[in-house]
Amino acid sequence: MDKKAIKILLSTFAKAQKKDPANWFKNYSNYISDEDFDYAKRHCTMFDPMVISHDEIFVRIKKAVETIKKEDVVNAFLYSLSTRRIEYRSFLSSYCIGKVIPIHPLTKCEQPNSIYCSICGLHTGYYSNELNESVDLNASNYSKYKFGASMEFAHQVLFDLEQFHHFPKVTPTEKDVEILNEIKKIIKSSAPDDRIPVLRKRISTAFQKSNNYERESLLEIFGVIGILHDETHLGFADRYIPFTERESRPIHYDDVLYPANWWQGKHGVDEEKWDFWFGKNR
Repeated sequence: MDKKAIKILLSTFAKAQKKDPANWFKNYSNYISDEDFDYAKRHCTMFDPMVISHDEIFVRIKKAVETIKKEDVVNAFLYSLSTRRIEYRSFLSSYCIGKVIPIHPLTKCEQPNSIYCSICGLHTGYYSNELNESVDLNASNYSKYKFGASMEFAHQVLFDLEQFHHFPKVTPTEKDVEILNEIKKIIKSSAPDDRIPVLRKRISTAFQKSNNYERESLLEIFGVIGILHDETHLGFADRYIPFTERESRPIHYDDVLYPANWWQGKHGVDEEKWDFWFGKNR
């Protein structure tokens, strides 16, 4: 990907967060010139709003995911470990969700005054069944490049899957596999009550360079693909988990994505899912 375009993306949101911390997500366009925006668009790093309906999101997800091989997204994830090309990481969780997510109509939650689709969690005020809603994907792409973040919502999953073919295919090295195995070793040596904030610090020793946000995002991806979970809150490898089933822990502030938020050290690694994604020899 073009280095200048990536720099434009990252610097735009950095400026917005500094100058307008309360509304940077919406007002980032105040901090980028038309010339820079056009340049980033030409290099598939920033985008005009995508006009799409709720229903079309899922039709397009299914079309996109069928053009992608599991081996290629696994290789992309592994490749990110030694190179710190963290923008390659989210493809794995997006692929996992894309394979199991159902095509469904907008279905409001049963709770009074609910504003979300009970199946996918999209805001019913933004995504109608008509093709007239615009989706801004630039903040999502910023999180992808800045943190290697998992794409949580369906429109982000669609964006990620449709972007995959714009990225060159990559091949992981022995160093990538070494890092992967070291992460697994650290997870399995966790204390019974450890949770993700503790684990994200402990796995720092597996990397030459990383930060808390990147490592937490990686562990959240492990949750999505079914590797980190507890006995009842599972990942998406076997079935799509509807929005209404993704419980938050009963604490004041739960900022780790489901289901990694429920994981504790006593749960270790789901070996079956590890083998499914990474093979028994890793």
